[in-house]
Amino acid sequence: MRVVQKYGGTSVGTIEKIKNIAEHLKKLKDIGTELVVVVSAMGKSTDALIKMAYEINERPCKRELDRLMSTGEQQTIALLTMALHNLGIDAISLTGLQAGITTEGLHTKSKIKKIDAERVVKNLENGKIVIVAGFQGYNEIGDVTTLGRGGSDTSAVALAASLGCHCEIYTDVDGIYTVDPREYSLAKKIDYISYEEMMEMSNLGAGVMEVRAVELGKKYNVPIYVARSLSNTKGTYIKERDEKMEDRVITGLSINENTMMAGIRNIPNNPQDIALIFEELGKEHVNVDMISQSLLGKEILDLSFTCPKTEEDLFDNAISSIKKRLPNINVSKKTELVKISLVGIGMMSHSGVAGIVFSIFAKENIRFYQVTTSEISISYTIDRENKEKAVNAIAKEFTL
Repeated sequence: MRVVQKYGGTSVGTIEKIKNIAEHLKKLKDIGTELVVVVSAMGKSTDALIKMAYEINERPCKRELDRLMSTGEQQTIALLTMALHNLGIDAISLTGLQAGITTEGLHTKSKIKKIDAERVVKNLENGKIVIVAGFQGYNEIGDVTTLGRGGSDTSAVALAASLGCHCEIYTDVDGIYTVDPREYSLAKKIDYISYEEMMEMSNLGAGVMEVRAVELGKKYNVPIYVARSLSNTKGTYIKERDEKMEDRVITGLSINENTMMAGIRNIPNNPQDIALIFEELGKEHVNVDMISQSLLGKEILDLSFTCPKTEEDLFDNAISSIKKRLPNINVSKKTELVKISLVGIGMMSHSGVAGIVFSIFAKENIRFYQVTTSEISISYTIDRENKEKAVNAIAKEFTL
């Protein structure tokens, strides 16, 4: 059997942990498993590298930042391979470039374009365990690029897709939970979740899986298993939806505290000026979400939308450009917000979820600002001070 396994930063955070993973891989190798192992940088080493970069230069070149950040995973692959050699196991470490992972897009947040897995396959056929640096690849001109947050998950699923096998993601949690256990102690572990639900939960704030990794899993039908490293506790399978999943109206609740609501008032009511606003936001790569509009007579309107709070400086840059063309607009920001989202493919065949949540908010005296829906989710922005009250009430109501 061939499998791609991925071990996150906490799983390889110390030399002792790396040795333990090597022992585990030896046992799998001894029973005939063909192993490709994708690893992250040790512990918080990527954060340390980024900190050094910004101590050198307040605005480091993104190309050089990628070059620097990619070294964290390269340390791990070498150390894990050495640990396997010490156990008498034939293994080889490969960078993203050596593993044939080509990328496209911007430095520090590139996307995988394709994988030429010939070298990986050749080493597997020669009986080696192949250890691959996650989070990285190389672009069309041969520069090292990185894939952004959760990029090692994406590397692992993409390799599994190219090799035609399933993917196992090992981390510091037991699997996917209905609610983040740190926010709701009674949260239940989910045995099976659909690709669609996992993508929606990831998009809406759940941090266990990177959404692009799940997208790749769905596109190439790669079953993904998420579990705690070196644990016998059963994890969660991310797979195609089935009838059993559809019996659950709500599968999970995502919580996103990286939320800012922006208001732009006194906008001339014409398509050109509205287009200008979103073009400038797009130029600054502001991720706009939850858009609403209020028409104030025939000539003027107000817009409000959410975006990540971490992009506030990008938003400010865009507003500076917009005001050169629309000097009469008024801008406001609200940052002490949380977005909570209910996700479940069962919502496609069950109505009334929104009404239940509105009733909960009324009973608990929780003010909400915006609501958006998709086929399988409903999201609300509320004041951060009401987060715990809202999460507990919704989780209890839907037995999450």
